[in-house]
Formats: sequence, structure tokens, C-alpha cells
Amino acid sequence: MMGMDFDWRASKFVLSYYVGADWIDKKKGIAMMVRPKIKGIDFQTMFMKCFENREVSKDLDRLFFIRTEDDPIEIPADDFQLEPLILVFFMNLVGRIVRKGLKHDYILREERLNAQIKGKLLMSRYVKHGLAQQRSDQTECRYQEYHVDCLENRIVKAALLLCRMMITRHETALGHHLLPLQQMYHNAITAFADVSPEVTLQDLHRVHVNPVFKDYKEAMPLAKMIIRHQGHLVSNGETGRTQMVPPFIIDMPILFERYVYCLLAERYGTRLIGYQEGCGDSIMDLTKKDERMILDTKYITSWNERTDHENARQLSGYARRTALRKKYLLPEMDGTLCHSDDFLCPCVVIYPSSEGLTTFRDLPDHWLSDDDTPTFAALQQVHEYQKFYKLPVKLPLTF
Repeated sequence: MMGMDFDWRASKFVLSYYVGADWIDKKKGIAMMVRPKIKGIDFQTMFMKCFENREVSKDLDRLFFIRTEDDPIEIPADDFQLEPLILVFFMNLVGRIVRKGLKHDYILREERLNAQIKGKLLMSRYVKHGLAQQRSDQTECRYQEYHVDCLENRIVKAALLLCRMMITRHETALGHHLLPLQQMYHNAITAFADVSPEVTLQDLHRVHVNPVFKDYKEAMPLAKMIIRHQGHLVSNGETGRTQMVPPFIIDMPILFERYVYCLLAERYGTRLIGYQEGCGDSIMDLTKKDERMILDTKYITSWNERTDHENARQLSGYARRTALRKKYLLPEMDGTLCHSDDFLCPCVVIYPSSEGLTTFRDLPDHWLSDDDTPTFAALQQVHEYQKFYKLPVKLPLTF
């Protein structure tokens, strides 16, 4: 079931927060849909922000998973704008491929050459078309060429050409993402200029992507789906009030964590903001290194009204773990230790709220003054704990 896992160490089920639609029992036609707890979240903006940061865009397949070849599920038409989201996701994956450089591979070619032999001479064709017609200089050859026109690139380009139609069809839904996507399409189609878009359905079945090419591995299922459905990934239900969508899952806690990191890195840079640092099973979401501060994202809206003591205990444990303190929290930027062991690292829980910050661009360099009081209004002190604070962040909405 979406968001449920079993913690073998603790011998208990652990629930995360996923949204999307998935089958429970396909044979009986029983499916489930989970809506976002915050209505109208603009997933496109959040994903676009994540793709801007190369650190967090490396494995976005962890937080957005879609079973492209599974049977579609009928859901209300207004719940998810899935097709524009898939378009944004795929175009950014292609952009990542273009930045790293297109894959080259050996391609088998057959060609009639003039007075030369390349690769293997096809003797039967040479006799028929060359010697028999008194053209002994015309040779039929089969050879391999190292080129970008390999099957993987042809599939991606065929999907790209369909994306142009999808971008036009979803101009309204894409909103302010329209111009960036059009520019991304232009850059991508230029990079694929030497690649043929000719692809058959048999090609979609026989392509096997080497796991070394991670970007292609992520993009290929979406490219296949776009080609099979000719750019129409979501269809209307019989009543018009529903839509048929492939099973998909979005991991909201991870998406929120990476979105917040991108906002922080945009303001303070990756030198001051640490991401996923830790030792063993103690991995901190974020750290603000110049203030030895632990930042933890929690996709829990109830932090607005009450303190989640389990979250507080988790961060307090990080602040006191010797290995974390020595390696990540206490050292100065030049690597020297600046505090004794009795220094208490500040902790901040960052959570979603309708009244929170939309950007970190206007925040001061330091979040705490010399007497540990917050330097801006959005940062609120949690009085049950020493040096513990909470910071609400407003997620982008579609309305």
C-alpha cells in the first residue's frame, strides 16, 4: 500500500505520506487514490525548482514513480493535472541528458560504396548489383559506425517531437512554466539534430538501457509511454468528470525536503547549506554550517498548532551525537573546532503552512542573534526545548 513500510528493527509498520493513485486489487477493479493534504499544490513548480539543483536532481525517480505500462485508473478529473507534470518531468530529464552529452553507440549500417570496401563485403549483393551489371566498382558493405543515432536517442527524439504538441495543448495549465519549457525543447531538439526519429513498436520492446546511463534509464519509460499514446497520456472518463491515469506515486516528504533545500541553496549557497550529511543511521536533512544549526523538514502541517515531541527528540539526538558534532556541526569553515563539548547546536523544524515563507531570498545571513533570539519574524521559538525553533514554508499553489 502507498506509504506503508515495515521497520524490521522496531518490528512495526511505518507510514509515510504519499499521494497518487495505485491498484489494490486489479482483478477486482479496486484502486485507491490519495489526495494531497494541502489542496492545490503546484507540483510542476516544485519539480522545476528541484531540477534547477544538480545535487537533488540526481535521483528524482525516488520521489516520482509512474508505472507506464500498467492499466489506467479512473480518478476525478480535477484532482491531478498529471499530463503537464509528466511533461515537465520528462523535459527536465532530457535537459539533463543534453547537458551531459548524448550517448554514442555502434550502429550497424548497410551502404553501397564507390570503389571502396568498408566493414564486411556483402558478396551476394555485390555479384547481383555490381558484377552482373558491369559495375565492379559498386560494392555493398555492412559496417559499424560509432554515432549518436542509436536506438535510445531515436526513442527520446520521437518522444520529444510529441512533446512539442503536448506543450501547445497545455499552454494554460503550464502557466509561467511555458516559456522555460519551450526554451528547453528548443535546446533539446537542437542537440538531437543528428538523430533520426524513426521508431517502431518493436524497437520499444527490444531497447535495453545500460544502468550506467542513469538519465536514459529514468527517461526511457516516459519516452515509451509518450510514443505509445502519441502524447495523450491521460484520457477522459465516460462521464467527462473523470480521467484515466496510469498508476503513479509522489513521495511528498522527500519532495518537500528537496524543495526546501533548493530554496536554501539558492539563498545561501551549497557551501553554507549541508544536505543529507550524517554517520551510520543518523542522517540530517539539512545543516546551516555557519551557525552549527540542524534543519529538518517535516511534511506535517500540525506543527502550526502543536509541538511534535517525536520530531523534537529526533533533532535533539542529532545535536548531541558525538560523531555528528565532531564531523559536521562543531568545525569552523576552515576545519578547526570552535566550541567545547557543552555547546548546544540550535535545531529548526521546517514545515508546510499556508502562512509561511514563499522564498528565502530576503532572509538575513544569520538566523539567530548573539542571545539566541530569532532575527526574523517567521522563525518561532519552541519554548518546550532549549535552542529549538520552527519555520513555516508556504508551498506553491495552482490557484
